[in-house]
Amino acid sequence: MLILNENGPERWPAFRKLGFRFSFIFILSFILVFNNGTYPLYGYISSPLNHFMQKLTPWFAENILAYSYDHSIFINGSGDTSYAWISLLILFLLALVGAALWSILDRKRANYRILFYWLTTAIRYYVAFMLINYGLIKVFYMQMQPPRLTQLLQPLGEYSPMGLAWTYIGYSQGYNILIGSIEILSGLLLFRKMMVLGALITVATSINIMAVNYFYDVPVKMVSTALLLFSIFLLLPYLKA
Repeated sequence: MLILNENGPERWPAFRKLGFRFSFIFILSFILVFNNGTYPLYGYISSPLNHFMQKLTPWFAENILAYSYDHSIFINGSGDTSYAWISLLILFLLALVGAALWSILDRKRANYRILFYWLTTAIRYYVAFMLINYGLIKVFYMQMQPPRLTQLLQPLGEYSPMGLAWTYIGYSQGYNILIGSIEILSGLLLFRKMMVLGALITVATSINIMAVNYFYDVPVKMVSTALLLFSIFLLLPYLKA
């Protein structure tokens, strides 16, 4: 069990404190920006942040990266748009700057055990709600649906890798229910005493999702990679123990 005491005898080394500061800023900003509208009513809260990113990202792309692209569409079913990748780069750079400033202003802190607890709590809820959302739409056969007649008549060679994967998985309702139910088990992360089991399940689930996304070129690689890395992050203290 985590003891919430920042003034205890444990003193983190400088590199660990620096790594935590960066991780804290980067992970929380990622959760705020890339949540796929999973959280109920969160859109009303995140609207100012999204509006800010919709102004900053095109400006950064054009003036800093000298990269022009069609940035008129900010949100769609894909997480791997130019807008999303450039936004991720911005969050990464802001986290670097923020961690540096934080290190200057808070050099005497012994450790960040309390903030680490709240960071893992945010990650637990993020991973759980994201995978529960994906699991439910699979269980109710709403994401990968059975192939239509036009798809069945289409020559196999004309399928994109993603189209082939979607048709293959969508053919079986039972398989959708199975993998959706496993994804819903990520809800164990919502219970602190079940966190390790939940994280182990989400690691396995996220690896499967990542494999499909990478090897069948499904454009949701960013979020699926984050789900895996966040799940591993939750397990790190226990792996060390």
